[in-house]
Amino acid sequence: MLWNFLLELGVTMELMKQGAMMTVLSTLVAALAWPTTLLSATDLIDSKWSVAPDRCDKAGKLLAEVLRKGLHGNRPVTLVEFSLGGRMIFKCLEVLAETEQNAEFVERVVLLGAPIAIQDENWKAARKMVAGRFVNAYSTNDWTLGFSFRASMFSKGLAGIQPANFPGIENVDVTELIEGHSSYLWAAQGILDRLELDTYYPTFRILPSRNLEKTP
Repeated sequence: MLWNFLLELGVTMELMKQGAMMTVLSTLVAALAWPTTLLSATDLIDSKWSVAPDRCDKAGKLLAEVLRKGLHGNRPVTLVEFSLGGRMIFKCLEVLAETEQNAEFVERVVLLGAPIAIQDENWKAARKMVAGRFVNAYSTNDWTLGFSFRASMFSKGLAGIQPANFPGIENVDVTELIEGHSSYLWAAQGILDRLELDTYYPTFRILPSRNLEKTP
């Protein structure tokens, strides 16, 4: 009787150990599943966003050519863009900077959440191509921008999420107005109103909150 009891107890303990091991393994597998999903999503983002900057650079070269040919007329232009559009503008300025004779084409520039590396980019040359104000509007909580460009630019600093401290660059922190990267789509007008671009000195005044509300 005692032997049977001990045998059953041993079997029970072994089953409990196996059950505990299965529980631990299932927990471990579940813990690893989420990072694996993130890595898969990361690969997808990398593949999409790695192509977009290259296309924006090509579009920037085309924009520079349009300005050189005077297809916009005889007046200097104001360039305002957000996200990858800001990168296109920056590339346009870099191309124009290849010849000093192109300094009369652009009067003002406003970059909103632009994925432009702070290092390894010729900010000084780009600034010379802008006669008036050169604004870098950034949001420190724009995680979409930081995550999407983490591999290629984030380690070098990114203008869309932090100041670009170069002479002549007007850095404006719009974190309080931006909930996410797409918020620039509806907050852009309010940001431009605060900047008062018609002035020739740095300005970012406080406006009633109704000017920043999302329009239906």
